[in-house]
Amino acid sequence: MKADVTQERIRNVLMGVLLPLARTLLRCGVSYTEFARLSKRAFVEAASADYGVRNRPTNIARVAVMTGLSRKEVSRIRVELKKNSLSALTYRNIPAEVLHRWHTDTTYLDTNGYPKALAFAGPKSFVTLVKSVTGDIPARTIERELSRSGALRFVLGRKLLPAVREYVPDSASSKLIEGLQFGLRRLTETICFNADPQNIKSPHIQRIVHTGGIAASDVKLVKDSISAIVAGFGRQIDDYLTSFQWRSGRKQRKAGPYYHVGVGLYYFENEEKG
Repeated sequence: MKADVTQERIRNVLMGVLLPLARTLLRCGVSYTEFARLSKRAFVEAASADYGVRNRPTNIARVAVMTGLSRKEVSRIRVELKKNSLSALTYRNIPAEVLHRWHTDTTYLDTNGYPKALAFAGPKSFVTLVKSVTGDIPARTIERELSRSGALRFVLGRKLLPAVREYVPDSASSKLIEGLQFGLRRLTETICFNADPQNIKSPHIQRIVHTGGIAASDVKLVKDSISAIVAGFGRQIDDYLTSFQWRSGRKQRKAGPYYHVGVGLYYFENEEKG
């Protein structure tokens, strides 16, 4: 009986998570069929990776039992996953990475620790900055995108200087990708890590602060104030993490392995019912 109640609570909470996600996916042209196809692949990959014996993939029969899919369907999906694993797919926000490096890599900072104005090409230029982040996208493309979004300005005879520290995409699809990859995905990973019995004694920090009863006339003030506080805190965290990050300015890189470490910050509000 207790297990049934727990399962029902999980379903209710999951519905609350899926509803706003479904609204956003529909606005961006992602259908239920595509979402269901990806969900099946995710279930098969998780069951295959997490429930095997002696570090081997879970056998097809057990994956079928756990996921409710047929063995034939599980086998087909596992063949697809060998070609292109979902967990291996990552989204990179290249413009944001370029701005981040510009604000943190000593190669591109002045003596006061502020970003240097860079020539487009040449030694220690915008081109070399972009190449230190990606070799796939031309520097001119990044320059145009940063200029278009207001994140870049021209000074001192066409030298480039960042106008902001954070790049914020302005299209609905870009915001969705950004939010799913760096917001929802990372939050979900933290929730799952903390829910794992093996991690009870050393969980990741996970906090939420909220209150009700705020008058509609005060919401804008509260939102603006919190946004400023969180933005400042985010910059402090960014500076702290960067102090541990290997960069070209250091003489020797320490032996691996390496970890991707971060903190998620977001604001929410909704009108109270009743």
